[in-house]
Amino acid sequence: MSLLITAFGRFDGGPNCSERLIGRLTRDRRALAALWDGPVAFATFEVDSEMVEAAFAEAVAKARPTHVLLTGQAASRETLALERVAVNRRDLGVPDARGRTGFIGPVRDNGPDRRAATWPDLNGAAAAVSAEGVPAAVSDDAGTHLCNQTLYLALEAGPRADPAFVATFLHLPLLPEQIEAQIPQAVGRDGIAGMKLDDMARAVRAFLVHTRRATRRRQKTHHNESLA
Repeated sequence: MSLLITAFGRFDGGPNCSERLIGRLTRDRRALAALWDGPVAFATFEVDSEMVEAAFAEAVAKARPTHVLLTGQAASRETLALERVAVNRRDLGVPDARGRTGFIGPVRDNGPDRRAATWPDLNGAAAAVSAEGVPAAVSDDAGTHLCNQTLYLALEAGPRADPAFVATFLHLPLLPEQIEAQIPQAVGRDGIAGMKLDDMARAVRAFLVHTRRATRRRQKTHHNESLA
């Protein structure tokens, strides 16, 4: 299994916690690859609604992943959220890097209204992460900004990239230091504690371990059934 983990760069005039997380995971690439038992690649995208499709396609062509874990910042969330639905709509409540805002149109003209995340057993993965002491849940609302757009594009591209290709999106709460610095996304969000970077990294590791084990169990079951 090969893995691609993605993040976004600066957002709404402030740093993006997903980029910080990617930095941490990249430093631990060797250990992460050993844990995953396969190659791990990383990519960071500019928050640009018109350019992200090409950037994503380039990252997939380079990494040739079977699994894509997209990550991004969600200032309104207090727990990790594993997204299982993407909608065919681009409606930016906050400007992207080029100043685009408001309703832009569909992600894909004439595309389906919704696409379902293909990463297996998201409920079990959320439970595994929560069992490590990092609160996580499955979500059916990825928004209508670039997080949703990129998930929609990933789910569209999957069957063409690899028959085994699966994808989901992990939404991240703000970091405590982002809240303390009162970056634009933190203004007006009194009472939100945020989530430490160490906890985010630990959650990703638990998520990947669960997926690897679940995949091996399914492969073993299929093998045994084929011999029966």
